[in-house]
Amino acid sequence: MKTRMKKGWVVLISLLLGACSTSAVITDENENNEEGSTQTTTTLDVAWSDMDGLTTYDATTVVTIALNETSVDETSENVDVDNKVITITSGGDYLIQGSLDDGQLVVDAGDDANVHLIFDNIALTNEDGAALVVLNADAVVITLAQGSENTLSDGSFYTLSGDDDPDATIYAKDDLTINGEGSLTINGNYNHGIHGTNEVNLVGGEIVVNASADGIKGKDSVKIKEAVLTINAAHDGIQSTNAEEEGKGFVYIESGEVDIVAGLDGIQAETQVLVSGGDINIKAGAKASEDESGKGIKAVLDVQIEDGKLDVSSLIDDALHSNGTLTIDGGILTLNAGDDAIHADRTLTLNGGEIDIESSYEGLEAQDINITSGGVSIVADDDGINTSASTTAAVAAGPGGQGMMQDDGSTLNIAGGYILIDAAGDGVDSNGTITMSDGTLIVFGPSTNNEASIDYNGSFTLSGGTVLAVGSSGMAQQASASSIHTVMINTSTFSEGNLVAILDDAGELVVAFEARKSASNIVFASESLSDGSYSLMSGGMLNSSLDDSVSMEGNYTGGSTLLAFTINSDISMVGTSQGKTMPGGGQPRPGRK
Repeated sequence: MKTRMKKGWVVLISLLLGACSTSAVITDENENNEEGSTQTTTTLDVAWSDMDGLTTYDATTVVTIALNETSVDETSENVDVDNKVITITSGGDYLIQGSLDDGQLVVDAGDDANVHLIFDNIALTNEDGAALVVLNADAVVITLAQGSENTLSDGSFYTLSGDDDPDATIYAKDDLTINGEGSLTINGNYNHGIHGTNEVNLVGGEIVVNASADGIKGKDSVKIKEAVLTINAAHDGIQSTNAEEEGKGFVYIESGEVDIVAGLDGIQAETQVLVSGGDINIKAGAKASEDESGKGIKAVLDVQIEDGKLDVSSLIDDALHSNGTLTIDGGILTLNAGDDAIHADRTLTLNGGEIDIESSYEGLEAQDINITSGGVSIVADDDGINTSASTTAAVAAGPGGQGMMQDDGSTLNIAGGYILIDAAGDGVDSNGTITMSDGTLIVFGPSTNNEASIDYNGSFTLSGGTVLAVGSSGMAQQASASSIHTVMINTSTFSEGNLVAILDDAGELVVAFEARKSASNIVFASESLSDGSYSLMSGGMLNSSLDDSVSMEGNYTGGSTLLAFTINSDISMVGTSQGKTMPGGGQPRPGRK
């Protein structure tokens, strides 16, 4: 996909990166209940503290803990050892080296203690519990010593397994940070890899998490920058679960490399997911049943992507999903989905970026969709773009099992950008209204007459931009009100691979395209169209290259005339439909959990 329109950059999150008061301000318009919605403003703390960047220590004062397979050597009064359970009772720097079988490291240092653990080639295994437990501290920082290789593993059975007991290889009841220039492999054989009941911050190092349940759980937040993170999880890759406290329950990725293979959701947040950079690869949903969620990135309130490179796929579910709003301001995204590629229950906004939806059931779906800039290429088994006020449940069927063809209040607004759609169902389907004032919309729609390249239940108001929609004629629609010229052309069926062109009365090219599938209907709208005579041609040759199967420049020669027609108004329809042209709007299939 090539983006032709100029890049827009509308930043809805104010990220004052580099300052201690860094925050992201988001507006939540999503309180999902039958009473309606309320609007609140939430400030998320995406700042990095001084502790997050702490990697150095004083070699003359650091406490050294030597692990010797079956024993522990230490000399500090701040370290207690009891049957291979090492308990750190005070703040400070602790250098840990060596291997320990069936042992445990515990931090229980007091509410105000800052504990700095330096891992220097350690291998720690606990056969019946967590390898590292943080019971009490202000904050704990794990620094992976430069070039070191470290491993923490738990057993598949825990002696203590109550609701408040550890359930992860690393279990922390206070803020936890991992940084440094070494590597850490975490094997979560019992349940999770990392579980923090406050913040979990990954600020460096190469971290591999293998988990029989969730990879990383940070109740209040999970924040990532500069780390190289690989997660293999049977359930969710990354979770943030605090839905009760304002400004909590979010996942923030600033930079780094994140590679997730998850049986259920790749990233799941009870409030927001924010991405401002990084290289993110997610494969999700391979183990999700019909009533389980297997989405790539999922948030209850809001998903916002400002920049970064994302390759996200879900085997049976949505690639990007928000129960509230979803905004993309930039970045390069490659998406594959068994259901919707990008879904928002309420508002989906595309302000920039390059989005390539390689496969999906439906490409974009939301109650309201706004596209202002950027580029999006969509391949869909059903609708390319769908707006519906009922995006979360099945819609009551009308006579004969068909959805009721009424304006449901949903909206599609195109004010810029470049949109390319290849859909087996409706190319663009609004169960409400469509408005377009700028941008380019190219649709290669259905070959069957029960679908349409453009389909709406309310109205389609066109005031600018370029539209080329190619598909079947049975339910074809064009703009219902337009201040620029738009024409619907019904013609005999032309086959996949045919070169089709519209020429003006001087024989100059208006538009040419190579059919991606058989079709019998063309909708074309452009500010370059005017009253006059035109010819629809098939075959022939074009001396310029096709971009996304389309060109609006070059010389067309040869070919045969399919139809000669005249345009004398802003909205024209010419030729004879091979089906019954009628209004209609498809409904989304029931959403997954």
